[in-house]
Amino acid sequence: MDLAIKMMFLVFVVLVLLKTPATAAKKEDFIDELSNREELVKWAGYGEDKLSTVVINGKLFCSDSRFSSDPYPVSGASVAVFCGTSGRTKKSWAKGSTNSYGEFLIDLPSHLHAIPNLERVCLVKVLHLPKSTPCRQAFTGKHKGIKLTSIGEGIRIYSTDNIHLISKS
Repeated sequence: MDLAIKMMFLVFVVLVLLKTPATAAKKEDFIDELSNREELVKWAGYGEDKLSTVVINGKLFCSDSRFSSDPYPVSGASVAVFCGTSGRTKKSWAKGSTNSYGEFLIDLPSHLHAIPNLERVCLVKVLHLPKSTPCRQAFTGKHKGIKLTSIGEGIRIYSTDNIHLISKS
């Protein structure tokens, strides 16, 4: 009950401040400065134009044995990036798949772009391997960390170390 009273008081104070002539005039001046739709959309961070791009990349390999020095790429595997902390915070994720070179590139949704220290809260996980790979038996679902490798022109690129799976046959 105490929290509800505090919240009502806070709402009351905000409403009083917004109704004062000085605050209302500043608000109108600010909106006048953002005269056209494009400027308002850009200021709010919405619209057709993407303000930033954050991608995670990596490679997935399979080796026939522990002593094989010639791993081959795993094509058609599902890979995901999980961001969030354990506990009450809900985890967010995005997924992609590997190409014929075993490479994946996952474009994070915009609601994850503003997370500080993505490399501390995001992990890459292999979700599914194709039936054709002998490494299917070695799949353990372990997570890999990411690191920032490039930044510029509104694009941040994070990479994970190569993911190596070893067949148990």
